[in-house]
Formats: sequence, C-alpha cells, structure tokens
Amino acid sequence: MTDTSPMAHSLTDAEHRWGARIRVSIPVHVTSPSTTRFDGRIKNLSLSGALMTANSELPLNSRIEVTLELPAPLPGGAVIAAHVARRVNGEVGIEWCQFAPNAVKDLLRSPTVRLSV
Repeated sequence: MTDTSPMAHSLTDAEHRWGARIRVSIPVHVTSPSTTRFDGRIKNLSLSGALMTANSELPLNSRIEVTLELPAPLPGGAVIAAHVARRVNGEVGIEWCQFAPNAVKDLLRSPTVRLSV
C-alpha cells in the first residue's frame, strides 16, 4: 500500500522549500570566495530560497552572498547569505543560510514584486 498523504509526498519529492514559490524578476549581485562578483536575476522566491539566472559557474554547496536590489517602496538593498543547492541550464537554486530573512519576508509581502502568471 502506498502512502498518499501530503507529508509522505513532501518527504519523497525533490522539492524541499518551505512556503510558496512566488514568481518575480529581481536584479541581484552575487559574490563568492570562488568567483568574482557577477550580476544575476531572481526568477522566483520563497522563504527558504530562490531560483536565479546566473552567467557564472558556482560550485554546488558553495556559500554566496546575494545583494538584492529592493524595489520601491522598500528601502535600498539587502545582502543575504545563501548556498548553492542546484544548477540546471544556467539557473541556480539557492537556499538562504537563515530561514526567512527579513528582506525576503518584506519582498513576499509586497504586491509590487509579483509577476503575473
């Protein structure tokens, strides 16, 4: 007999994020000890991490710092520590080192950052 409960599905599924994934388009600057600074763009965002486009090869599990350019009316920018969880076809899945950083919570609450589906 197969367990079809939501908990069983979440334990066996490849997705590991907490919370909903929100489609966005946010410019970022990324720094890492293994590469020079480069620009990217966050394509979707959740409390536990993000998917971003990147024109640099970041090693899996490497620690990075992501500087978000926060849209108005949110103030300035925010630097968030993360690590590389996966890489596929020029996109990088990252997980925040701290679950639900304040800047991410602010972005997810803001209706101005969401893209239409």
